[in-house]
Amino acid sequence: MVINVASKKSGTRKGGRYTLIGGIIAVALISFAVACILGAVLLYTSSPLKPYSVNLFGFATWIPGPNVGYSWTTQWISDLGVGPSSFIFNVGLMITGVICLPFFPTTLKPLGYTRSAKIGAVIGIAAGAALIGIGAFPENAGFYHGLFSILFWSLVAVSAGVLSYSMRSSSFFSKTMQYIGYFEWAAGWTLGVLTALYGAIPEWFMLLTLVIWVYALGIEMVIKGRKA
Repeated sequence: MVINVASKKSGTRKGGRYTLIGGIIAVALISFAVACILGAVLLYTSSPLKPYSVNLFGFATWIPGPNVGYSWTTQWISDLGVGPSSFIFNVGLMITGVICLPFFPTTLKPLGYTRSAKIGAVIGIAAGAALIGIGAFPENAGFYHGLFSILFWSLVAVSAGVLSYSMRSSSFFSKTMQYIGYFEWAAGWTLGVLTALYGAIPEWFMLLTLVIWVYALGIEMVIKGRKA
């Protein structure tokens, strides 16, 4: 009986360390992504030239022109992946996507390995793979960039919703965290539609809701993982 209790405590400590590591990964990956995006904005703005998309003989062609700065109200986030900021932006997205792959499985332990948790984690991993695709196929790649962009934003919103649903049967995450995940799910789909209709501003707000969700999830995993 003593052996079983000791084994259970050891498993709890290992699960706590695993969750703590997952939280650290989440905070690190979203901080890295934000730094790369902000760095790309600074590079894009400071360059004397920027690429302009023109229709040449029926094909979209990018040509250099005078740079008047980057405008988050009129330009897509993906514009940062073409031109002077392309390296830091595209490589940053690919690295962030790679870091996503080991993160989502770390949510399984605190969620009790339920079916919904496993589905949410798998969808999250797929979203990370799509993010790699966005960086590998930047805006001037045409079809594939659009495909991976739609997949990423859709999958990450679904993952947030499914993982939040699985939190109902877990005592690890707070109700606040559950509601933040539901908000990310609803905002992701709503802002995604608004982005398709109205352009850049909704896309930036869609990014903001994602950043808030990942930070909140990571911080709660760090705080509670240390106590487990």
